[in-house]
Amino acid sequence: MANLRHRAIDTNALNHETVCKTCWARRFSFCETLHNKNMDEFFGSASYTKVDSGTVFIHDGEKFPFYFNINKGTTRSFKILPDGRRQILNFGVPGTLTGFSEHASFDFSIEAITDVSLCRFSKDKVDFYSNKHPELRKAIMDKMVSELSDSYAHTLVLGKMSARERLAFFLIKQNKIGFKIYGQMNKITLPMNRYDISDYLGVTTETISRTFTQFEAEGLITSLKASEIIIRDRRRLAALASGAIRFATIG
Repeated sequence: MANLRHRAIDTNALNHETVCKTCWARRFSFCETLHNKNMDEFFGSASYTKVDSGTVFIHDGEKFPFYFNINKGTTRSFKILPDGRRQILNFGVPGTLTGFSEHASFDFSIEAITDVSLCRFSKDKVDFYSNKHPELRKAIMDKMVSELSDSYAHTLVLGKMSARERLAFFLIKQNKIGFKIYGQMNKITLPMNRYDISDYLGVTTETISRTFTQFEAEGLITSLKASEIIIRDRRRLAALASGAIRFATIG
């Protein structure tokens, strides 16, 4: 695996007037429910930062009593096993809220795949305001349920599905993300590389590349380039992924 740049996350005060009101990811984010209220104090307690691509900004076991909401870009959450192997747990996209844990520390590392901007919210502050505003608590619970559903789907993929089914699941999920967030119908833009996909799906990179080639030969997809895929037969692709995709939720 490539050498990773590590640094502590640097934050700036969140200027509610400039950041929140111009944040295009608001409609996907848990905090959207509060924007119609006078919540300057809540947003004033948050902080905003930008992270360069290739930077690990949260480390496994690091104490961070915060939630992080992605405004722009893509991240990968991962664990490094004792023998050096990497398992990617999830890809974060705009609107992803991360930081759910029964501990004060993170249970995984997070790296920016692309340049990323995000907001950081104190868990204590979120707890305080969610007790006063039930709609905020519901929004956070919805995010937790979404993450749990994705975990169920990922477990099923890793435990029972073939390489073809795994890649079909991944492509259909990315297609749903592309439609919801970017308005793309059958075009998928993949900021992650083939190594990331293989570490997420639990198969070798060679198997991923071979399965992409098979899908193209069968008329399921067309690869414009490594990072751009056109879905040609969504019905057949979704049928391959149907065992797990019904569990996965987007947002």
